[in-house]
Amino acid sequence: MSKLQRIVESVRFFTRLSAFVVFLSLSMATLGLVRIIEICSRQRIDRTGLVNRYSAGLCRLLGMRIQTHGLAMEGPALRVCNHVSWTDIPILAAGLPLRFLAKREVASWPLIGWIAREIGTIFVQRGAGDSAQVRQTLVSALEDGSSVVVFPEGTTTTGESVKRFHPHMLGVAIEAKCRVQAITISYHRNGQPDWLVPFTGDDDFVSHLCRLLKKPAVRMDVLYHPPVAVSANDNPADLAQMLHRQVSQGLVTLREEHERTGSHRTPLNNNESATEPG
Repeated sequence: MSKLQRIVESVRFFTRLSAFVVFLSLSMATLGLVRIIEICSRQRIDRTGLVNRYSAGLCRLLGMRIQTHGLAMEGPALRVCNHVSWTDIPILAAGLPLRFLAKREVASWPLIGWIAREIGTIFVQRGAGDSAQVRQTLVSALEDGSSVVVFPEGTTTTGESVKRFHPHMLGVAIEAKCRVQAITISYHRNGQPDWLVPFTGDDDFVSHLCRLLKKPAVRMDVLYHPPVAVSANDNPADLAQMLHRQVSQGLVTLREEHERTGSHRTPLNNNESATEPG
């Protein structure tokens, strides 16, 4: 890396970091005010609009350029998505009113954990034996009209392929009698799969965030698949396999489209829309 490139990275990093700190401070102050109002009024305040704006702003600060394909269905649904990084969450939340299922460690992350709790994230601890309680929480959320996102791979990946979908959480859609929509996400930089965004292995949040703040914008594709209706007779394992095929094929489609067009692109379908928050 040349001296000029290092200078550019340093300027980009400190500019974004300063904006990030200010943004998180304002977000926490806003959420804190909402909480105080709730305590005083003893009524829950709908955070949907706040979460959407917060998520979109966070994506801009991180240099995420989002391109959406297909249509996100309206109404309550279980959304099923492949999982690459913690950045998947604000990217998906920027466009939809969603609740997320996340590992319990996220709740202890600096600032982000507190915000995640405030926006209604459902935390789970692997191997803790609380799957029945989590399952009931998800069913109740869906029956109450919320849309919930789950990452059935159970872990983050490099984004090069989709791991097996675990069916135990997909049964909540059958129990709640709601539809399911698969979502494929893919990160690209300069027309190639991005190696920086994946949050895997022993990565820690602070180090990963600093790396993202140093680099230029990354392209993130979100592909919404046609929703699937479920019935009481459906088998969660069969549902998991079908959704896995959808997401996997979506990943292949997005990769082929990037290889074909490089930095120049053509629409995947007539329903495509685009936002570039940064």
